[in-house]
Amino acid sequence: MAYKIGSFNMFKFSFQSDSEIKKDFTILSRIIRDNRFDIIALQEVFSPNALGRLLDYLGRFEWGGVWDSPTSFSSIAAEGYGFIWNKKRMRLAVTTLPDGTEKTFRPHIYNQYRVDRRLGQTQMIRNPYYARFEPLDGSFCEIRLINTHIMFSKSSSSRGLTSHLINIGAVAMRKHEFDILTQALYNSIADKRYGNNRPAYTIILGDYNLNLRSSDTAGAFLNEIVILEDRGHIKRLITVQDNLTTLKAEKAEKQEPGFSFWANNYDHFTYDMDRFSSVSAVSGRINTVKDYCNNDYELHRKTVSDHVPIALKLNLK
Repeated sequence: MAYKIGSFNMFKFSFQSDSEIKKDFTILSRIIRDNRFDIIALQEVFSPNALGRLLDYLGRFEWGGVWDSPTSFSSIAAEGYGFIWNKKRMRLAVTTLPDGTEKTFRPHIYNQYRVDRRLGQTQMIRNPYYARFEPLDGSFCEIRLINTHIMFSKSSSSRGLTSHLINIGAVAMRKHEFDILTQALYNSIADKRYGNNRPAYTIILGDYNLNLRSSDTAGAFLNEIVILEDRGHIKRLITVQDNLTTLKAEKAEKQEPGFSFWANNYDHFTYDMDRFSSVSAVSGRINTVKDYCNNDYELHRKTVSDHVPIALKLNLK
């Protein structure tokens, strides 16, 4: 069966507008519906009211959603996450208890991972949002999503950061956060078993603020493949989606011939290559600047986002 998983940094997504941003909820809901997402992970969702308004535009009979915000270890990291899913296709995972009753899994900010301080590892500044979904088409499996927004930079005072992070640069800090996601956090989720023991496909997704080398960007690269050893077992995690997904901040009057509004390749999916070896997984960006804003990237930044969404099409053979 085929499923479509999305990720979208919503860029200061709030219920209210300001001088910089005036969200167009009609376009946002069209993007989600038109592209037939089964689940979409959202970043930079500043309030549950904003997510609720988007659900109103989508139609709550067909679409479900949840919101949460991590405890922030930095004043500039405070923001929330969301998940939206098509209720005709997916539901939050349900476990049947020994007495026959059913318990629905509640998505939550994930902070239960262990770090190896001998390697300089620390807790992430903005912990991810974890959810489990199961298809409604009869497929006996679940999809586990780790919705992340890696911290972009440090505040000028470095308030709230550990001494280890205070002494490294902003890009090194982002790579440190990626290492925690892949080397400490992924195993704690991917290998967990629940009562119904469904086969699980675990995916990290979101805004990494790091580029893949194949994206032909200038720097701030992540390792495409991460090798993990866990109790004698080897995992190979691969990060995919190398299209540019963020928009430049330059205004139109600064444009020159040959100007491109694309900036960085920050939005990705990461998963276990061996666990997904029998799965067809195709990723890419959705060019909502062209499809919904007539290539007016300034309009897109103001009414939609400074990112475009990405999609991962899974075919569980």
